[in-house]
Amino acid sequence: MSTAEAPKKRIRRSPEEARALILRAAKSRLKAVGPEGLQIKEIAAIAGVTHSTILHHFGSAEDLRVSLAEQMVEELLSDILAVMETRDARDDRVFPEDHTVLFRVFEVLSDDGHARLLAWTMLRGGDLSGAEQTLRTSFERIQTGVVMAIKAAAGDMVVKDEVAERHARFIIYLVATTAVGDGIAGPNLAELIGLTGTEATKDFRDWFAARLF
Repeated sequence: MSTAEAPKKRIRRSPEEARALILRAAKSRLKAVGPEGLQIKEIAAIAGVTHSTILHHFGSAEDLRVSLAEQMVEELLSDILAVMETRDARDDRVFPEDHTVLFRVFEVLSDDGHARLLAWTMLRGGDLSGAEQTLRTSFERIQTGVVMAIKAAAGDMVVKDEVAERHARFIIYLVATTAVGDGIAGPNLAELIGLTGTEATKDFRDWFAARLF
């Protein structure tokens, strides 16, 4: 005599928990398939939710990509701020000498595939307006840290606040656009130029970081 399988018990989650679960599934898929491969059917299977659940929380695959991009930038900026704010108080360097911050930027944007996601989002007319205020606040706090680093690097030379602030914005812009460009075209360009894998990643990033301040 056969017995029917008991129906699977539905897991009840809050909207926040459901969104977080879906975004984790999308993130795990991103590196393997790129933004164009982030399809609702596959993400639903990974997350263990239904197609309609994803549509309920995000609206469409495109909106899911935008939400993932926003989350990525928020987490990256939080990581940078955490490094800045937990440094040894006896150390006058705002950023670690081992270039931890810059390596983290490249790891997230270039190595993990998020640069392609950002490019995909922007080229299709999307933006990060859903997290705009949070991102602006984080960028302002990072800018403050970069200004401190600029003044520390200047030693006895006086650097006016407005000059340091402008320089800081340029540094942040340079790092972000370089990491995004590296994530999109870095491997191809490195091969054409003749850089080895180590030269195009660790060696270049160390060289780049040493020239920022």
